[in-house]
Amino acid sequence: MSATREANPTAMDTAESGSSQFHLQKERQSTYHNEHGAVASLPQHEAHIRTVSQVPLPPYQKLANPGPLGLLAFALTTFVLGLYECGAGLPHSNPQGKVGPNQAAFGLAIFFGGGAQFVAGIFEFRVGNTFGCTVHCSYSAFWLSYAMFLIPSLDIKGQYNGDERAYTFAIGIYLILWCFLTVLFLLAALRTNLSIILVFFFLIIAYLLLSIANFIATEHPAQSVKVNKAGGAFTVICAFVAFYAGSSGLMVPETTWVRFPLGEIP
Repeated sequence: MSATREANPTAMDTAESGSSQFHLQKERQSTYHNEHGAVASLPQHEAHIRTVSQVPLPPYQKLANPGPLGLLAFALTTFVLGLYECGAGLPHSNPQGKVGPNQAAFGLAIFFGGGAQFVAGIFEFRVGNTFGCTVHCSYSAFWLSYAMFLIPSLDIKGQYNGDERAYTFAIGIYLILWCFLTVLFLLAALRTNLSIILVFFFLIIAYLLLSIANFIATEHPAQSVKVNKAGGAFTVICAFVAFYAGSSGLMVPETTWVRFPLGEIP
């Protein structure tokens, strides 16, 4: 019977042959190259799932670098505040309206230092930069909270009922806490680049001096003015370095030949 089947294959033999060829083809389709380049086989159901569950990838979208926006927003607002703390503003410029010279920083603190830097921080989150997101959102909150002191209708100073010492101590505590946070940022930035490290370094000194000036404002007013001006000077230096770092991020090959080296850390 077997000889007869070999000489005259039946329909069953033909079906079996076709079935074996079909399974061989499916087995070939269920092979794939693993991560080492070797050919491996998948179970039939997995190969089927891989085939039918493949979703076309969306087209590649390049995300912008939000760092320059955050740094420039911080730099410009810090520069204006530093000039005021140095004594560049005119005292009692508008005593009737209770508007001091640092009101010039109010708009920047709300919209540029506060708003634009917050947007930069959110986009740093979008690109997966935890450090950039934390830094920009934190200093955005600093500028917005600082702006609250400049709103006459809030009259934050008046809430202390004329207790100047309590008010200046509160400002000193406010600034020294930001100093501590900036120390943390400096430690987290030690492997970034020299420009960013210097921004945090000068900012720490500025916060420290400005907080000390407020702590001694009522008991040693003359020394407080000098320390406050020194803090303002370091604030201006910090602003210049931040402006340089932010400008460096804008100098890309697509738009210019100019380069601002950041001093990369090996």
